[in-house]
Amino acid sequence: MTKEMIQTDAISVMKEQRGVSMGTAALIAGFPLMIFTAPFGEFYVFGQLIHYHDGARTTQNLVDHPQLFLSGIMAMVITFIYDIVLAWACYIFIRPVNPLLALLGAWLRIVYTGLAMVALFNFLYAFNVANLPGIEEAYRQQQVLQLVNARRFGMELAYLVFGSYLILSGVLIYKASYIPKILGIMIVLAGVAWIMMSLQPYFFRSYDLSWMMYFAIGELAFGIWLLVKGRKVKESEVEELALS
Repeated sequence: MTKEMIQTDAISVMKEQRGVSMGTAALIAGFPLMIFTAPFGEFYVFGQLIHYHDGARTTQNLVDHPQLFLSGIMAMVITFIYDIVLAWACYIFIRPVNPLLALLGAWLRIVYTGLAMVALFNFLYAFNVANLPGIEEAYRQQQVLQLVNARRFGMELAYLVFGSYLILSGVLIYKASYIPKILGIMIVLAGVAWIMMSLQPYFFRSYDLSWMMYFAIGELAFGIWLLVKGRKVKESEVEELALS
């Protein structure tokens, strides 16, 4: 497909789908910065209660802090539901660059969300096992440990897909004439970081890749830009840039 054909397709898509403006899509995509469901669930709740190498301690935590643990699960459910909305909003905002690749990116984010939701069920099963009466304690702890680690393994697979989504989105952002190119580079680096950290337990065990988490700043920077600058982007300006 030639550049001219891509530009024509992008403009025709924008003209046909005027239901949600790019400015509105930018606000929707940047909105997660205003809520803290993911950090609350993943870091505050699970970070305190889940110990992936200590079944006894994890089981006791799930018994002693049921409301806190369930609130963390609910926070992540809300996060994943909004991820679907986020996939749609980001598609609208970057589709002028390449509608087909933008759509592929949206589907990658939806696949990631589905995998993450399935993985989260393991935490719910672990909670039920921890609080189920009539089970021999050593067996209970073993099952809880297996379930919480099953969630961790599931998220490693999900983050591979999420990293791929970020790399594709970063390339499209870099090519977008209405978005600073540095943001595209930062998003690509964030995607590479997620993939590398997901593969670390299998291929890079002797290396500490935790420092790569700092590349996630690219996602934060793009979210801030969407709220501050992206909401001001007009379709008419994008069409003029596509034609130039």
